[in-house]
Amino acid sequence: MELKEEIAKLIRLQEIDSEIFKLREIKDKEKPRLLEEIKNRFEEKRVMVKEKEEEIKNIQLRKKEKEMDLASKEEGVRKAQGQLYQLKTNQEYHAKLKEISSLKADISVIEEDILNILEDLERADRELAERNSFLKREEEAYLKEKQKIKEEIKEIEAKINNLEAKRKRLTETVDKKILERYEYLLKNRNGLAIVPLKDGVCGGCFMDLPPEVINRIKQYKDIIFCEMCARMLYLEEDFGL
Repeated sequence: MELKEEIAKLIRLQEIDSEIFKLREIKDKEKPRLLEEIKNRFEEKRVMVKEKEEEIKNIQLRKKEKEMDLASKEEGVRKAQGQLYQLKTNQEYHAKLKEISSLKADISVIEEDILNILEDLERADRELAERNSFLKREEEAYLKEKQKIKEEIKEIEAKINNLEAKRKRLTETVDKKILERYEYLLKNRNGLAIVPLKDGVCGGCFMDLPPEVINRIKQYKDIIFCEMCARMLYLEEDFGL
């Protein structure tokens, strides 16, 4: 086994794995988060419509209450007018006329209230129509953006599948024991198993390492690991990087 050749394979494997790791982060976290954000923004606009619908229901309830009150007052007038001819004294007659006058005054106020409510209802209906029209446009934009993101996810999945196929072919050529250690580090070091040593600094944890580490790497007798993060180390210049 030529160790330098094995390290070269691991470097290429790390490039593939880093790309897979990045794409999975986008597919599993970034894109779902974006989908949730555009959904929430659309739902906020839907709430605006529901609020206006609720306002209209309340206005209609007020209108119904006023109409019931109006019907009650009008019934009171009819009843009082029917009683006028049954009264025996002028005092009773004038008192009943006063009662009728008061009821009619109340009716006038209620009718004015109903007219104002009808204006409120007409305004609210108009605003609801505008919001529904706005919501329809927003829904079309939301669905279009949602579909676009889902298509992007499919494209990412295709790229991942392609990279995984390349990865499989490459891993079949790597020494099994070295690959086993690489896979362990890949899993336990956030997707980064082998890194370059630059100016005595580990490319994984960025800690300074002793100068003799470079000489140990150049000998290519054993794979050298960072003393701090345990990642595999290599020198870029030895691989034309």
